[in-house]
Amino acid sequence: MQAPRTTSTVISQAEQDGWFGLMYAQAAMRSRIEAVLMERHRLSFSAFEILCRLKDLEPQPVRALASELVTVSPTRASRLVQDLIDDGYLVRGANQGDGRISLISLTEDGRRYIQTVARTFEESIKTFFADPLDADDIAALTRIWQKLEAAADVSDGRRNSVRH
Repeated sequence: MQAPRTTSTVISQAEQDGWFGLMYAQAAMRSRIEAVLMERHRLSFSAFEILCRLKDLEPQPVRALASELVTVSPTRASRLVQDLIDDGYLVRGANQGDGRISLISLTEDGRRYIQTVARTFEESIKTFFADPLDADDIAALTRIWQKLEAAADVSDGRRNSVRH
């Protein structure tokens, strides 16, 4: 897919092409992986992300969980959490320190399910991402991500210092 052409005076055409290329690559990877997750497990990429976050740290309040998600808005996260509860993969419990906050955890079925789905996810990452690239490509992407993350940290620091 070709990036749209503009007459920007702020960024070069190469910068614009690079940006759109990154967006297209992300969308394509997510779409391909989600298609496999849906076909094999009837699970969206977003629901998978929720299960993975809980596998790493549970229990969690829905709000804290939603703030960590890359692919889901907080409103959508609440609906997906409820769907996963209805499916028997998650359970809602009370926060002993604050009864107004409910905590979300995996059920035993949820723990077994995420292990199976995670295997499919890893196979998809290998098929659609790792296999088409060589070690230098992956190392370059890692360096690029680290630079972008460092730039965001600097930018966030400037924003935080402006607020104070």
